[in-house]
Amino acid sequence: MKKITLLAIPLLLLLLSACKSDSQKATDVAYAYSFAMANYNIDEAEQYADLETSETTITRARNFLRFTPQDYIKSDTPATIQTVGTTINSDTSITVSFIKNTPIKKDMPFSVEVRKRNGKWRVHSPVKEVEQSQAPQPKPLPIDTVSFDSASAR
Repeated sequence: MKKITLLAIPLLLLLLSACKSDSQKATDVAYAYSFAMANYNIDEAEQYADLETSETTITRARNFLRFTPQDYIKSDTPATIQTVGTTINSDTSITVSFIKNTPIKKDMPFSVEVRKRNGKWRVHSPVKEVEQSQAPQPKPLPIDTVSFDSASAR
């Protein structure tokens, strides 16, 4: 009986240590995504992104990298990421705050939202498009200020 108890305690401790909380899982996903993005590893970051983020942020990052000189990327890596806070927004949304440091840029704060969908935590940070209705529209000129010279039209 004593042997069974001695074996059961370590097994129970091993089982409990293998289980991570939801907020820890979300933080791990946010960290992995942020670390990959900070080090210009877009393919790795995409593994942690939701579909909307993949279609916007990841696509734009790939396009940006096509025009970024390799010398700049080498001079800006490796990046380090430090987790500075976690905010639980709801059961399915957590925001993780970081500080990023690279050889070029120091102490850059940023946050990443992670959402749980279908049992998996994924980064949700799509680039927002400015809607046409919200874009500033040019003001029309008053009709009396527009002049038309028929000689210049020929």
